Amino acid sequence: MAPVEPDVKPSAPDIAPPGTTTTPAAKPSLMARFKTLLVEYGPLAIAVNYLIFGLVIVGFWAAIRAGFQPQGTGAQAGAWGAAYIASQAVKPIRLAAVFVLTPLIARIPPVGRFIEKNKHKWSF
Repeated sequence: MAPVEPDVKPSAPDIAPPGTTTTPAAKPSLMARFKTLLVEYGPLAIAVNYLIFGLVIVGFWAAIRAGFQPQGTGAQAGAWGAAYIASQAVKPIRLAAVFVLTPLIARIPPVGRFIEKNKHKWSF
């Protein structure tokens, strides 16, 4: 007898037929992602955001008072004004830190319990 070959189904092609491809969804803006973070973590995200903002602005103020000489618009704004302008310049970095730190802080057991217990209060 001759050996029997098993039925083999042709594999699906790696490339989709023309006209059936979909374009990938556009990446949401930074502020849209921040709003999503606010809905998910609520007051924790707000607290982390303001804490980082406060640390950054105080850090820039201390650097200016210690002798850093800002140039351009910040030079005439005074120490606090220049610190605010500098903190706005690093806003994407601050928000990135908020995106990274908020979920990590939410893993702390008491914080996680607070979020789960009160999530219905800020969910839309």
